[in-house]
Amino acid sequence: MSRFPKGSIVKHKSGEIKGEVVNVFEQGDALTGYYVKWDDGNNSYHVERELSWANVDRPRMHYTQQSSK
Repeated sequence: MSRFPKGSIVKHKSGEIKGEVVNVFEQGDALTGYYVKWDDGNNSYHVERELSWANVDRPRMHYTQQSSK
């Protein structure tokens, strides 16, 4: 099972940039990979060890609001 589900808010370990997990790639014995949309507008693929939760107090998820219609 992946550490960061789709919609998780994560940060890259090399800096303070935050982003949302768009896709999760679990491939048998291979490392779990994540496709992340960063706050600066870029998208990139990272393995689990390169990411951490954006908020250390508790995991955060990105939710889109439902239409009132």
